[in-house]
Amino acid sequence: MNYNQKMLSPIPACKPQSGIRNTSKPMPRLTLGLLSLALCLVAVNSSAAAASPEPASAWVWNFLIASFVLAVTAASAVLPYSAVRKWQAGWRIAAAAPLVVLFLWLILIVASKALGTGSHELWPLEVFAWAMLNMIYMVAAMTVKRIFARADEDTSVSD
Repeated sequence: MNYNQKMLSPIPACKPQSGIRNTSKPMPRLTLGLLSLALCLVAVNSSAAAASPEPASAWVWNFLIASFVLAVTAASAVLPYSAVRKWQAGWRIAAAAPLVVLFLWLILIVASKALGTGSHELWPLEVFAWAMLNMIYMVAAMTVKRIFARADEDTSVSD
């Protein structure tokens, strides 16, 4: 069957298959750890903001910015997390690297904020920068992985 015949053929009816198993899993420990670190950051930042003589509206804006940054970071962390679940061998390690960096960076931020409120004043910007760099890194990793996969297909077809 050539390409045109495939494109013009009717779509087969989707039937549920009895052999499909439920692949949904409970939230992994890494995600829970990152979420708890993020909540610690918001709590430390909120307590520092409450202790400062700023007006109440500044506290609200700080909380909104922190919430936005955490939402973008969580959305950005989904890409390497799903790649870790799907990729094998060295590619899985390459996909896990940004999550390890985020985890270590969040530990550093929480520890330094707990020791002194004057450090990491712009932590939302630091975490947001990780999210943007993570997207660039993951797109590059997916592109390189696809190039290698196509090269493997070409060599297997020619052999």
